[in-house]
Amino acid sequence: MREKYQSLFMESYIKDLQKAIKSISNILKQYKINFTIIGGAARNQYGYRKMTEDIDILLAKEDKDKIKNIPIGFLKDESNGRAKVFQLHDPKTRIEIIYDNEISGDGIHGLKFDNPKNISHNINGDPYITLKNLIMYKLSSGIYGKHRFKDFDDIVELIKINHLKRNYANDFREDLKNKYISLWEEIYE
Repeated sequence: MREKYQSLFMESYIKDLQKAIKSISNILKQYKINFTIIGGAARNQYGYRKMTEDIDILLAKEDKDKIKNIPIGFLKDESNGRAKVFQLHDPKTRIEIIYDNEISGDGIHGLKFDNPKNISHNINGDPYITLKNLIMYKLSSGIYGKHRFKDFDDIVELIKINHLKRNYANDFREDLKNKYISLWEEIYE
């Protein structure tokens, strides 16, 4: 019985998350902002569904002024004008923004975020980061971020769910490739 309630709760949560994604996506498209959905919302699209506290969006830095000018009735900047954290009003959802050229992890050694157009594809009418790029940025966050071990857990589950091969990371940067292989080996060897 408990599993049934957990399943119903997760279905309801995913439905609410999808509604928020559609809402923010429609707003950003309306204002012609170059973006892609990253983080937990993207992870959920690739089969590993779990709760996320917010929706992470990668924006082209050149569109920073555009997002600042979206009427407060749609989005409210909660980052003192820095355009990094917003509150979506309908449905009420926290939106966190990362801009291209920022560096994942510690901001120094990690992987530089590329322009959203270069690393995304369309899923159900909305731009999502590709699985390969999601894994690369999660590897970078896990290696260079402070206490970001949940990123490694996400990668392990994505490897299993998507039946990714050991050589999936062959074209990754060397440090990311080595960590991917060690995670893959923990699962299969």
